[in-house]
Amino acid sequence: MFLSFITMISILGVGIGVTALIVVLSVMDGFEKELESHLMATDLHILITPDDNFSDYKQGFVPKGSFEKTSAYKMISEINGTQIWSIVSTEVILRTSRKVTGVIVKGVAPQRLQFLKKQLTETAAPQLLIEKQGGETLRLPSVFIGQELAYEMGILPGDNVTLVSPTETEGPLGSVPRLKRFVVAGVYHTGLPEQELHTVFTDETNVYSFLKKSDVVTNWEITLKDFKKAPVLSQKMQPLVSEKFKVQDWIELNTNLFGALKLERIAMFVILAFIIVVASFNIVTTLALMVLEKKKEISILKAMGARSGEVGAVFLAEGLFIGVLGIIGGTVLGYLLCFCLSRYEFIQLPDIYYDRKLPVTFDPFYYGIVILCAILIVLFACLYPTRRAAESSPLDGIRYG
Repeated sequence: MFLSFITMISILGVGIGVTALIVVLSVMDGFEKELESHLMATDLHILITPDDNFSDYKQGFVPKGSFEKTSAYKMISEINGTQIWSIVSTEVILRTSRKVTGVIVKGVAPQRLQFLKKQLTETAAPQLLIEKQGGETLRLPSVFIGQELAYEMGILPGDNVTLVSPTETEGPLGSVPRLKRFVVAGVYHTGLPEQELHTVFTDETNVYSFLKKSDVVTNWEITLKDFKKAPVLSQKMQPLVSEKFKVQDWIELNTNLFGALKLERIAMFVILAFIIVVASFNIVTTLALMVLEKKKEISILKAMGARSGEVGAVFLAEGLFIGVLGIIGGTVLGYLLCFCLSRYEFIQLPDIYYDRKLPVTFDPFYYGIVILCAILIVLFACLYPTRRAAESSPLDGIRYG
């Protein structure tokens, strides 16, 4: 009766450990896949930036058309569904009537703005984009801000904002800050809080006017039909642009984030694997007590000619049977929990996440890894009591049994 109780505890312990591993890894993989899907939805899959050694590189600007002259541009433009956007951007201070924050303003082509408008959640009424001064009707330049920035600054579509350059310009009264008024034409939402908080978009002509420049570019952004090909394409492009440009794909641009997710997944796997290790101690106890209880039977089997390996195999099979029962039960329970979490909203995430629903995946790779590691842990746990049973003396069992 006591052995049966310990056996049940062993099965439950292994099962709970396997369940915890499967659920946690599935949820963490779900977060990573959710992040990738939001990165895919954006229009930046490959970033081309001028290298510091670029001969015409001055103050972060290069002549427009510099990248278009390279063989890499020809190669990437021939790929179906590829879009290449030239960007002129600068760091500015965004000022409202009550708050101030630092942002990056990106000047893009009108075609790119049409792409951005598909991601707008709020737009300003046409009459709000027009301002009357001294009997004249003026149309202020438009700017599009992220949802996070709008919430942080309390900005609504149609509000006026002022962009102030941190670099001064020479005027008749000396050095004065460069500033320009804009009207918020819309609020976009990409699901990437960092971009929504620090990046605003406008037509490139507005940035040229703000910077007092023309026909310059700070970088190029490439959008692919299949964003998963970005790492391969970026490796092919780098040798073709020599030392003038630096090519980065979306994985390189988010290296720290994906590295942190990978490290966190490994740490959680190791920590939760100790649940199975602790449960395997119960298997060791069960088999050790079973060896003591069956000492007489072991001695009789050895006296009848059974080999030590054959006797050890019996107890090894018993230990693996206990472990496999727990692994199967834990795998089934883990799958059911993941299915319920993906279908029903038992847990609602805070607003800071992309979706309020807990993301869960069903990757066979993680199921296989968890099952394999659990079997190996159980196997190692069975070695000591199995060896003890195999090395027991037939005379001791008959004499003291």
